[in-house]
Amino acid sequence: MVAVRWSLSRRQQPKRQRFMFEGGLNNGTPSFNAKDNEYVDGYGWDTDKFPALYSAKQRATYGASGGGITRLLTNFSNTHMVRAVGTKLQYDNAGTWTDIAGTFTDTDWDATNFDVSGLALILTNGTDNVKYWNGTALADLNAANAPKGKYIAADNRRVYIAVGDTVHYCAFQNATDWTTAENSGQVQIWTPNGGDVTGLKGFEGKIWVFKKDSLGIIFHTGDSRVTHRLVETSNDVGCIAYKTIVEVGQYLFWLGPNDVYYGAGGGYRAIGQPIRVYLDSINQTHVSKCNGFTDGLRYYLNLVTGSNTEPNIRLVYDPRYETWNISNLTEEYRFGTLFNNVLYAGDDGGQTYKVKGTTFGSYQVVTKDFDEGEPEAEKEYYELHLQVTAPSGTTLTVEASVNQGGTYTTLTSSLAVSSAAQNVNVIVPLDTVPLGNWIRFRISGSGEFTLHSCQRYFRTQPVQH
Repeated sequence: MVAVRWSLSRRQQPKRQRFMFEGGLNNGTPSFNAKDNEYVDGYGWDTDKFPALYSAKQRATYGASGGGITRLLTNFSNTHMVRAVGTKLQYDNAGTWTDIAGTFTDTDWDATNFDVSGLALILTNGTDNVKYWNGTALADLNAANAPKGKYIAADNRRVYIAVGDTVHYCAFQNATDWTTAENSGQVQIWTPNGGDVTGLKGFEGKIWVFKKDSLGIIFHTGDSRVTHRLVETSNDVGCIAYKTIVEVGQYLFWLGPNDVYYGAGGGYRAIGQPIRVYLDSINQTHVSKCNGFTDGLRYYLNLVTGSNTEPNIRLVYDPRYETWNISNLTEEYRFGTLFNNVLYAGDDGGQTYKVKGTTFGSYQVVTKDFDEGEPEAEKEYYELHLQVTAPSGTTLTVEASVNQGGTYTTLTSSLAVSSAAQNVNVIVPLDTVPLGNWIRFRISGSGEFTLHSCQRYFRTQPVQH
């Protein structure tokens, strides 16, 4: 008798599919509809080695805690950082925080650099008299006339302070003069839905003015005698947290009621769909605590989500690649600033940090559900191959799920440490994973880790009719 050997049909031949993560995070669409180069959940990533996923650097303590909530962290030119912590103002001298004389309301501040008989940092919180600090002493800007507004901005001609729905501006290059007719003045921001100004920012030589649901731009005329004019840009798009308004390169970023935006040249664009899950879960009671900052290249957005009462998730958007990632969790930052090319942030305990230190924490990435273009057919998965860089001390765990993350099968692999990309596969056997119509992977661990690419090997089974 001659043995019969059945040959596999072409569709049953072993197949290989490669995937990377240069598309970044996307939880704004069902997993099946996400692109193969996007992931649907995770944390601990940044874009330092794009297009590879690279683990985010952890923060490092900078100086002593101020003992109260961080109410401001900003820069006095390139000379000092200044912070408000509780009822105190302090300046930094190479890592030592020194009190600025006075006691102040325990509330959030806003600040801008301008000239007041020399370089000065002008500070306002909406309650105390508007202050200015010249690097040595703190004084009232003009106790009688400077408006006690919550938001402040400046261009190279004037300082602007918002009170209610009105933006006041000082006299031409004189931040102490708020009353001279045909020189100082004000612009009322009227909008159909009313409401007060929620943020100001000097950008592109103009003053961007936000309400919760509207945006306008104040143009100066160049003639100090002529009243400034406001051009309405939108009665739909506004800002709900002034601390999220951040200039990053050629763009201005901010958080609106339903999306994240960046703008330039008077226009704007919504970019928040890939992080829709987090935007929809913002704790509206504490939305004013949401904030943002930049390292000069990227926009970091700190959100208060779910039942949390402090910022609990730090997202990062890189405008060079137009991608979102999740940098870190539970840092509870309140303010941040880029000072002499180093990114600093302060938390709800008054501690200031270098946001990017030299150590690395934990990471996790959850892939989309891969159905290989044939969701009706079961697949038998053989191996997952990874190309990674994993220096000494890095750990790695790989898991797989065939029920959209309901349960995961923990897999085994051999991870050889190396400070360069490994020239051999990290092979993860999938023989313990049950047959499934689709599969997703969860890759996690700790330490410095670069994930360059992955390949999944599988065979498609016949479809039962």
